[in-house]
Amino acid sequence: MEDRIIETIVSKSIEIGVFNTLNRLGITHEIVTESQAKKQYGKRLIDQWRRKRWIVGYPTGNPKRGKVYFKRTELETASRMLDIQNIIPANKIFK
Repeated sequence: MEDRIIETIVSKSIEIGVFNTLNRLGITHEIVTESQAKKQYGKRLIDQWRRKRWIVGYPTGNPKRGKVYFKRTELETASRMLDIQNIIPANKIFK
């Protein structure tokens, strides 16, 4: 069972690295609007990640179009962190 947990953690870490690499190569778009982020990940998760300070809402500078935008790498990293957090029991993290 613990082997499966370690494999999942490693695979999620690789996924984070892949998203960051694709971004640095310019293959993906880094800017995600607030509405796009909430549509893809859900309003509840976006709010939760902002409270935990896993993601930051950057001001757009144009309040008529949208108040904040997010960086795709932060969103993808938060998503993978949540996956990892869900597979590791709390007592293992805090021992």
